Amino acid sequence: MHNARISIFLAGAALCALSVPSFAAEKKQAAPPPADPRIGALEQQLRDVQQQLTEIKKAQADADYSAALVDLKRSTSDQYVDINNRLDAQTKVSLPNGRLTFATADGAFALTVRSLVQFDYGYFSQGKNPAGVDLNSGSNFRRAQFAFVGNAWRDWTYNFTYDFGGNGVEKNGYIYYAYIQYDGLKPFGFRIGAFAPPDGIEDQTGSGDLLFLERPASSDIARNTAGAPGREGAMIYAQGDNYMLSLAYTGKKTTDAATFDAQEALVSRAAFLAVNEPELKWLVDGHVSHVLKVADPTPSTAPTANVFSFSNGPELAVDATKTVNTGNIDAKRVTEFGFETAASYAGFYGQGGWFHYDIERHSAVPNPDFSGWYALLTYSLTGEQHPYDPTTASFRSLRPNNPLGSGGWGAWELKARYSDIDLDYLPFNTAANGGIAGGKQDVWTVGVNWYPTSGLRFALEYDNISVNHVNAPSTDISASALALRSQISL
Repeated sequence: MHNARISIFLAGAALCALSVPSFAAEKKQAAPPPADPRIGALEQQLRDVQQQLTEIKKAQADADYSAALVDLKRSTSDQYVDINNRLDAQTKVSLPNGRLTFATADGAFALTVRSLVQFDYGYFSQGKNPAGVDLNSGSNFRRAQFAFVGNAWRDWTYNFTYDFGGNGVEKNGYIYYAYIQYDGLKPFGFRIGAFAPPDGIEDQTGSGDLLFLERPASSDIARNTAGAPGREGAMIYAQGDNYMLSLAYTGKKTTDAATFDAQEALVSRAAFLAVNEPELKWLVDGHVSHVLKVADPTPSTAPTANVFSFSNGPELAVDATKTVNTGNIDAKRVTEFGFETAASYAGFYGQGGWFHYDIERHSAVPNPDFSGWYALLTYSLTGEQHPYDPTTASFRSLRPNNPLGSGGWGAWELKARYSDIDLDYLPFNTAANGGIAGGKQDVWTVGVNWYPTSGLRFALEYDNISVNHVNAPSTDISASALALRSQISL
């Protein structure tokens, strides 16, 4: 029994052993078929793309763009600077105070176009004047100037001004200024050409800054002795903030009639700003003009052919009449000198001067001498003060604090002046004995100036004119005049 159980167990084990390979074979035969090769290819492509993305991200993470950014900024900055340099090198065009100006970037060359136009109207109410004296009421362009001024090669300046205005009658145009000047040795300067050599405060006050329509007769006669605009010559001067010294050698005027030997003269001036405070400025001035040689009006070599004369009008230029006149005087040499002073305090401005004129004759008769003087006072109703101009050692006209159209009514100024010129010398003597009856003129002027803006001015004046001839009262002249000027200056 026992043996039978053992036999059965061994038989079962053998059966199991024989069954294992068969089961493994069945299992092997049941494995799934291999995958589709196209799927494998797609999977490989996906893995390749993922690898590429990983590499790109890594490259981006490792990349440093700071150097490239710096180069880009530097390049852009260089281009900006280059463009600005090119623009800066261009000629500048501007309109300061309405004046068309061209200037190079370095300031070595500049050109400004300027103009001054003065239109006057005057009416004379005349007294019992002698026959042949009829002061002309009417209008004229006293000045119509167009100028080109500027600098060249940095140290040279120039001024070319042409004027079409006139005294009583407009002109076809003449050279008012035409000069070049060297400024490279400051405070010294050198000028040559046609200009107005410095001959006092009133003389050096610019035409556009004159307080009255005309200069007083005494100053006008003095400046025309050897100076005034259009005078040809050369000058050396020294100029600072509070002084002016000058010496000029002058000849004829550009408007003079033909001469055969031009006049030769020296004109000197010394001006000093004695007080220079914000509220108070006081200027003192002295000048001398000496005619070394009087012009020859004809080819004659006879010394007596040289003559000189002093004359002036009624201080209103719509009429060209000479109300005082010495006539031609035999002259070898002529000397004129004078003293002037001016002061500006707050809204007040005062100025005055005295002048003396001498003629040395060729003949044995007495040498004549004459004199004149003036005094003026103005008051600014709107509070402006007359500014001092160191380049000319004179004072300029008012500049309104509140121009018309900018919240104000411009600057308003009251003015008064007395002017005297005496051209009589031994008037009761005959001309052969040295007598000269040129007349004595006194002019009272009152008026008002209105400056709507710094470039515009309107002036209204009343003049009382009296001319006396002590040797011939029947030739006396008297008149009252009302005058209006409109002016634009750019």
